[in-house]
Amino acid sequence: MRLVPHGVPGLVARVASLACLACATTPGSVDPDTDPVADTDAVVDTDTDTVVHTDTVPDTDTAPVVLRGRFESAGPVRTCGQIADWSAPDGLLLRMHLDVCGDDMDALAATIVANLDAVEARGGRAILSLAQGPFLPASWLARCATFDLQDPLFSGPLCLPWDAAYQQDLSDALVDHLGPAVRGHPALAAVYFSISTMTNGAELHFRVDRDDFPYPGDAVFGQAYTDVMDLFARAFDVPILLEGGHCLWLAPPRGSGEDCALPLALYRHARDLRGAGGVGLAMWNCAERFWAGDDAIAAGTRPLWEEAAADGVSLGCQTVASFTEGACQFSDADVADYGTVSGPGTCAATPPLDVAGACVDTLDWFRGAHARATDGLQLHGTWGELWSVDWRSTGPYATNAGCRAAVDALAP
Repeated sequence: MRLVPHGVPGLVARVASLACLACATTPGSVDPDTDPVADTDAVVDTDTDTVVHTDTVPDTDTAPVVLRGRFESAGPVRTCGQIADWSAPDGLLLRMHLDVCGDDMDALAATIVANLDAVEARGGRAILSLAQGPFLPASWLARCATFDLQDPLFSGPLCLPWDAAYQQDLSDALVDHLGPAVRGHPALAAVYFSISTMTNGAELHFRVDRDDFPYPGDAVFGQAYTDVMDLFARAFDVPILLEGGHCLWLAPPRGSGEDCALPLALYRHARDLRGAGGVGLAMWNCAERFWAGDDAIAAGTRPLWEEAAADGVSLGCQTVASFTEGACQFSDADVADYGTVSGPGTCAATPPLDVAGACVDTLDWFRGAHARATDGLQLHGTWGELWSVDWRSTGPYATNAGCRAAVDALAP
């Protein structure tokens, strides 16, 4: 039977259960020259014609899966209809701004499907990331109450997440257009959760002082995140991934304090809604140093990661920098010295970077093989998202046997 997605004439959606993902294993088996998503952590610190449309939450708990794979954190889709390039063994992080096709959600759906078709043709899979934050369609911004984000890297108006018009527009996009367009596509492995209050549109951090934001109170703000998670759960029949390497708001001295309770509550909501097989957790600041030592930068997220690891959900690592050009970004007194930071996001030329050491140690730590720090976070990670430069013929995956082995340990 050929299924034509609701609101996307001419696009063909494939019927497949969540259990048919090529990457699926049971939890017990778990032992960018790119333009990556910018993260200031790297500085120092997505046979009959039948209309498909459902508002029900797909049942993903009947076939728990663990997402495995070696994915490329490839450059984003910058123009409507563009096909992303990638070279990793198993596929890519397919990422684009929600407004890449302007207000045209049918065109956005067509762009996503065309990319998934291209990935499928190469025998790969894609993890879809639809960045929100200051990247919302203009018509949405005209209808919602807004906040003007001012960040050194990301600035512009964004919708307040509890705004009814914003949530309705997001529902129309996800539930009525994008979800039906990709439902059952064999190349779609998972979809990242996103919301308007994300600095770069994809990671959970919101680098704003809460005192400078029209904060409606914990109940209203938290409910907005729950509401948006519910929309993703209704729209997509694959695991929903949460970037959980960060807390919200600016910590002192730049701000009045972080909120690390909301990410944990949001994860628990998604897990209870979808089951362990229908949710995953990713760190886009993946480096052992963030959870090592008394001054661990991401210590506030540790309860979230420990609970998710105990639940046996899929755990993903997008490295905080490339190993090839940013090995120094993995250095820490509690971990190891892989190079010297010379400036924001850059490494000194001398001494030479320990590219292979950063690769092996980081991925072995992430998948639970061994750790450098004695008091760090203990995980059993299941998939990786490495920067494009690391997959090149001159990169560590191709040129260093130890790095290749560490990466290949995440293979499906």
